[in-house]
Amino acid sequence: MAGFGENGLLMTTTRRTALIGLGGATALAACGSPSPARTGDVVAVGQPAALLIWAVARERLAGWPLKPSTDGLAALPALAAGLPELGALGGGGRPANPEALAALKPRLVIDYGDTDPENQSLGDRMKARLGVDWRLIDGALTRIPEAIREAAALLDAERTAAGLADKAAGVLERWRRAPAGPAFYYARGPDGLETGFRGALATEVLEGAGWTNVAVGSRDIGRVSREQVAAWDPEALVTLSAAFAAAVRRDPVWRTRRDGSRRRVLLLPDQPFGWIDRPPSVNRLLACAWLADPAGAPMEVAALTRRLYGMSPVAVAMPQWIP
Repeated sequence: MAGFGENGLLMTTTRRTALIGLGGATALAACGSPSPARTGDVVAVGQPAALLIWAVARERLAGWPLKPSTDGLAALPALAAGLPELGALGGGGRPANPEALAALKPRLVIDYGDTDPENQSLGDRMKARLGVDWRLIDGALTRIPEAIREAAALLDAERTAAGLADKAAGVLERWRRAPAGPAFYYARGPDGLETGFRGALATEVLEGAGWTNVAVGSRDIGRVSREQVAAWDPEALVTLSAAFAAAVRRDPVWRTRRDGSRRRVLLLPDQPFGWIDRPPSVNRLLACAWLADPAGAPMEVAALTRRLYGMSPVAVAMPQWIP
């Protein structure tokens, strides 16, 4: 959901304001005895939590809050396509139906994201009313290793997830030491006119690696004009949209800087999930690995992709600088 801020920029609604209403939610309290097989028994509040569960113990995931695209599913193991779309208990897609969730008889609901007092209080109230254990895991980028370990403890997967947590810690350590990158504008969507402003969660992967976000004057995510982008005069355009990258390839308004030099375009992979947001989850480790060492990243990214998604390394796409 979105609305316009005081400066007229379109702003996204935070997920805490999009939590489902409680009417009918108490249906979950009637869940029966949990399945002894411990498969498909954990509900994700939103897509970030679904990716965390998928990476740690994918057989425990009851369904997707938002089912991946056809291309995304084609890149994932067959289990992914067989999972139903349940809707979200938080922001980011179609709201979940509590009665449908109750029929799944979940053991646990996991949220992964903001851990501020307001969101913790909301989680506590939802847990009490749903009658199912509700766990909120800190979704901070720099705490991904801890999030993996916490989820593994909840999902009885400590032994198998320990290596992934250690690998994530190593990637983030190298990412923190990454060489500074260019001044960039993050072009979201096919027209490139939605962006993450400096300090936004959507751009922290790049900013944390020493890249300078030129989009200032607001917070979080919003709409801007091409004239505003030209005034910011970024060195590089960063996008997850192949359609946008193709559209601006020979567009002089987008590609020409004030000094007459050619602006670079970086296309980052978006399948099966985006590398820097959409959703903001463990998928961001892939961008961190590339930013830390672009030349040496392919092997690291292939190994991470295998661990995070269960994908074959030969299927891994890498970032492209568009000529």
